[in-house]
Amino acid sequence: MACKLVIEPIFERNFLACSYGSRPKRSAKMAILKIQRAITHAKQTEIVDCDIRGFFDNVDHSILLKLVRRRISDPRVLKLISGWLKAGVMEDGKYTPPDEIGTPQGGVISPLLANVYLHSLDKMFAESELSGTWVRYVDDIVIAAWGGGQHILKELRRMLARLKLELSEGKTRVVKAEDGFDFLGVHFKLCPVTNTGKKLANVCRVWPSDRSMKRIREKIRTKIGRRYNKSLEEMIEELNPVLRGWHNYHKAVDPYPRRILNLNRYTWDRLRIFLRRKYNDDTRGCRRLRGGLLTSLGLYQFA
Repeated sequence: MACKLVIEPIFERNFLACSYGSRPKRSAKMAILKIQRAITHAKQTEIVDCDIRGFFDNVDHSILLKLVRRRISDPRVLKLISGWLKAGVMEDGKYTPPDEIGTPQGGVISPLLANVYLHSLDKMFAESELSGTWVRYVDDIVIAAWGGGQHILKELRRMLARLKLELSEGKTRVVKAEDGFDFLGVHFKLCPVTNTGKKLANVCRVWPSDRSMKRIREKIRTKIGRRYNKSLEEMIEELNPVLRGWHNYHKAVDPYPRRILNLNRYTWDRLRIFLRRKYNDDTRGCRRLRGGLLTSLGLYQFA
């Protein structure tokens, strides 16, 4: 951690504005808003949705250390970073020996090293003749363009080859904004404006992706589980941080509210089932939840 705090400002001076992930004073919200503006205002409606195949497992150590040496000359720091890259991984009591490629995912310094590595990709795109809005969040990339998506993909493959990386063909695609796409847990879609008198005929709307909705439902179901020794008050106290954290992420980008509001009913249903099973209640738990009991007990509400 101390090493990261020392070297991060050195690299930050050179990182481009198109990079948003794991950087000070930058966030997923900023990346989402950048894409929204590109689609709505710049009319860049052809989307190149890119996925780098096994990025953290395929980072080339020699290329990464060469990029680090451009900014860091202290041999002690270089030795420390090299040692981190060559350290093995202990997972579930099983030791995996080091390799000449890959960086430990989840390590404190791994996101910074990922940004150092892919900063070269940012520069290659910025200095190329390709037009469009490039948004990168660590190893997730979206390009909004006016057209020529297949040509952009061809050039991107060439750029990645210089870093000994490649795209995941099954997850990489070129789509129209009106057909929708997912990025950072959010679904983007260009929708017509129904209100008359508006200056814009179409706007890019966002809402939680299907995958994000599935994950929060799984978290709610898992958190409640079959722990019948817990009281309703204790269950609500444990649920609230999960609900609040997920909602704070999504409401920061002013999402379309209907899907989020449906989670209130889902949470209520899971708690009803929990009470029915806990008390073997023939009323299916409804009687115990009458009169706004959950709200009075402080259950977080999506609004």
